[in-house]
Amino acid sequence: MSLTLLVENNPKFESFYILNLSTWLGLDIVSKGKAEFAVRYLEENYENVSLILVRSAIGKEASAKIIIEYLKLKDLNIPVIVLGHGDFGNVPQVKATLELKQIIRQAATLLKITAKEMSEKTVPEFFPIPITFFREIPRSICPVYARDIDDENKFDILIPKMTNIDANMVKEIIESGITHLYVDKMDRLDFVSNVTAELITKLASEEMNEDEHIQAAEQSIELLSKKLLTIGITEETITLAKKNIESIRNNAKRNPKLAKLLDRLLANQSGFLFKHTQILTYIALHIIRNIEWGTPEQEDKISFIAFFHDIALTTDEQAMIHTNRELKTAKFSTVERALVERHAQIAAELVSKFPHAPMGSDQIIRQHHGQLNGVGFSDHYGANISPMAIVFIVAEEFTRIIMKRENGPFDIEDMLHELKAQFTTNRFTKIVEKLQNLTF
Repeated sequence: MSLTLLVENNPKFESFYILNLSTWLGLDIVSKGKAEFAVRYLEENYENVSLILVRSAIGKEASAKIIIEYLKLKDLNIPVIVLGHGDFGNVPQVKATLELKQIIRQAATLLKITAKEMSEKTVPEFFPIPITFFREIPRSICPVYARDIDDENKFDILIPKMTNIDANMVKEIIESGITHLYVDKMDRLDFVSNVTAELITKLASEEMNEDEHIQAAEQSIELLSKKLLTIGITEETITLAKKNIESIRNNAKRNPKLAKLLDRLLANQSGFLFKHTQILTYIALHIIRNIEWGTPEQEDKISFIAFFHDIALTTDEQAMIHTNRELKTAKFSTVERALVERHAQIAAELVSKFPHAPMGSDQIIRQHHGQLNGVGFSDHYGANISPMAIVFIVAEEFTRIIMKRENGPFDIEDMLHELKAQFTTNRFTKIVEKLQNLTF
């Protein structure tokens, strides 16, 4: 029997590694919480292990180093993937430990599992999901089935799609000895992706390193966007939104120099939509902290606006549009084109329903492309644009200039010259001046 040995001590990380590796690659996984336990397992079972995934360090234990040295000592040719930072020579490494696509791709390569084999893998009509994962999600994005007690080939719907999951029901199922529930094989990948995102949102700040904070924030925002479109403003989405806003602000605090934050975003292969939101928050906060009327309340407000302004957009391609001309020439469907054109209006309407949203934030979101009604893009900014909207417009345009140069070099004078060419009126140039002391 071929097994994958996972060395990970955090139950949440362990859960989504096991769920995804078993679902995508069909791997049977044995998990150990420390390298010393993994070594004991290898001493008796090395012939059954075809791959090892090990966190670079667990607590004070140099976990990856211990495993690699043990394999060399015993002359065991078992491929290893190190999860996290460190220098491990030629050993395959995935530094972005929450980047599951990269981990799955690397594991498939080492196990010689091709994309064709993955797509042709035999999957039962009803795919088993360990019951414990249903404690991690508030609802299922697809119908969930239970196997009939009297007929093992019959499956009945237990939880309808998008129905809230009763925690007491799950507890009773576990206590009854049932170990798995089931989803249709065509739904399994979407279901697993959703569970993975939910698991990531449950990670506490102290459980993650700086890179994981960035990865978690990006995936959590994607999850929130989907939830807002399906269930709207609820206590659940409000809580998640607040957590995401705080996470993005904390990412900015952890990286006081913008170049360092950019390096982390690039290293973690963050998408355009998330990079834009993260950098925009950084720039907007810098302006508010350097402006005469800036206050902690205004910092909260601009962070809230930066988070929600593009929340209706679903792809990086949509987020890259910032002029009517770009929208006209983009290869979008009619529905997608309408979404991009109206995204500021949609976001503003959503925010207007958000309890205790900063006063006027919906108005500023409507104006963030220069149009008072939140529809379309404007090249000219009228006198009715609010001061906070001007801050946001300047910050967003400077974010675009930065992202065009994301690999450097960063010549602040050259970048400000480009920014000033776009904003020539006194109301805007006063805001542009607040970026003079920005440090990279």
